[in-house]
Parts: sequence; structure tokens; C-alpha cells
Amino acid sequence: MARGNRQEVRRRLTVQRHDRPHPHIERTFTAVRAALPAANVAAFDTELEAINHAPVVDLAALDDFLSGWWRIATRAAADPADWQRMHQEAEQLQSGARSAGPTLAEVLGRRGVQL
Repeated sequence: MARGNRQEVRRRLTVQRHDRPHPHIERTFTAVRAALPAANVAAFDTELEAINHAPVVDLAALDDFLSGWWRIATRAAADPADWQRMHQEAEQLQSGARSAGPTLAEVLGRRGVQL
């Protein structure tokens, strides 16, 4: 792919900036759990319990766990309606009620860009 085409693709595929302030959620287990949508709390608890009940607690896994759930809590708290809409769309796709759209490769191919 020519350099000019890559720059054009990057320009078209950039994420829109959200001007809303992101909520401040402390990066602690208690704060993250409290900030999660109710539908996610059981999964948080189950995953944390599995990590903590290992014969040896893997601190890197614990840090990855907290980082991942903190991102989820922050994203969900920033725009709860969008978070809910995303989950509804995912459920529709998984159940077959809604068909998946074209892949990125298909869209780019229609535009004459090859990956």
C-alpha cells in the first residue's frame, strides 16, 4: 500500500473524540467493583476469587485483572446509555437477531485499499 493511501486510511479510521470528562474512579478493588454496572459485578467477583484462590497468587495477573476491570468501570460510568446500547447490540449479534456488518478488510477492499 502506498504511503499516501495509509495516511488517508488513518484519517478516515480515527476515533471520534468525546468531549465529556471521564469519571474519576480510583484504581482499587473496592472502588472499581462499586463503579461497575450491576450486570458485571458477578463476573468481577468470580474472576477475583479464582485469582485469589490459586495456590500462589500471581501479582501480575491480579494487576491485569484490576486494570481490565478499571477500564470497564471507567468506560461504563462515562456513558452508561452507550455502554448499555453496546451490550444490547452484542446480544443481538450473538443471538442472530441482527446480522454482522462487513469486516474491515471488506470495507477497505471496496475502497481499493489492500491490507
